[in-house]
Amino acid sequence: MRIAVTGSNGKLGRVTVEALRSAGHRVTGFDLVSSVYGDDTVRLDCADFGAVIGALSGVDTAARRFDAVLHLAGIPKPGATTDEEAFRVNVLGTYNVFSAAARLGIGRVVWASSETILGLPFADPPQFAPVDETHPLLPNWSYALGKLVGETMAEQFARWHPAMAIVSLRFSNVYSPADYGALPAVQADPASRKWNLWSYIDADDAAQACRCALEAKTTGHEPLIIAAADNLMGQPSHDLMADHFPGVPLAETLLGESSLLSSARAGELIGFAPTVSWRGRL
Repeated sequence: MRIAVTGSNGKLGRVTVEALRSAGHRVTGFDLVSSVYGDDTVRLDCADFGAVIGALSGVDTAARRFDAVLHLAGIPKPGATTDEEAFRVNVLGTYNVFSAAARLGIGRVVWASSETILGLPFADPPQFAPVDETHPLLPNWSYALGKLVGETMAEQFARWHPAMAIVSLRFSNVYSPADYGALPAVQADPASRKWNLWSYIDADDAAQACRCALEAKTTGHEPLIIAAADNLMGQPSHDLMADHFPGVPLAETLLGESSLLSSARAGELIGFAPTVSWRGRL
C-alpha cells in the first residue's frame, strides 16, 4: 500500500515507518520536525486543514493517491504541555486527518488513541480486570478527553462514509529501548505504576499493531487496546490487584503475570499478538 504516516519522526513513528517499509509498503512520512528519512519525509502541521488536504492529496515522490493514513502526530502524553494545547492540537489534528481522508476517498485510517480513556490514573478502581473494550470510558485528563473526542469523531466519520474504515489503537505506555533502564526503580515501587495497571507496550510491538491494523479488512470504526502480554512488575497480576485494588472482579483467565489490559480483541480483529517482553530488554 501507499501509506501516509503523520508524526513519522516521533518515538513510535520512526519505528513504525521502518516496520511498514520492511513489510513492503510505500511510506511517506509527515512531521513538524526536520526529516530523518531524506526526501521521504514532508513537513506538515496537522492543525492546518489546508495543509493536511494538500499533503494527503499526494506527494510527487509517492504517486498521487494514498491508500491509507496512519495518524500518529500530536501531543504524545499527558503533562507534555498545557491542558488547552493538548486538547486543541490533538482534537483538531485528528479531525483534519479524518475529514481530509474522507473528502479524498482514502478508505482506511489508523490512529493513535490511548489507554488513558479507560479510567487512568484509576483513582477509582477499574470495574473489572483485565480491562477490555467493554470497560466504561472514563477520561480523567484533558489529554484523555481529547482522545475520547477523537474516537467519537471516528465513529461518526465511519457512519457518514460507509466505505471508510477507522481503527483507534488504544496504546498502553510505549516503551522504547532507552526507557527500560528505569525499570528496576519502577519495579521496586509497584504503587508508582498502579495508575495504568502496570501495563506497557514495546515500541516494536506497537509498530506491528499499526501494520496489522493497516493491513486488516475491518469495517466501520473499531477501537482496540494494544498492550504487552505481561505486566511490568514481574509479579503475579492477582497479587498486584489484591494489594492495590482489592475487591475488583478478576477474570478466571487471568494467569501469572498476564497483562491487566487485554489485547485479545486486537488479536481477533487484526491478528495482532504482542511478542516483546521487558524481560528481553534488560
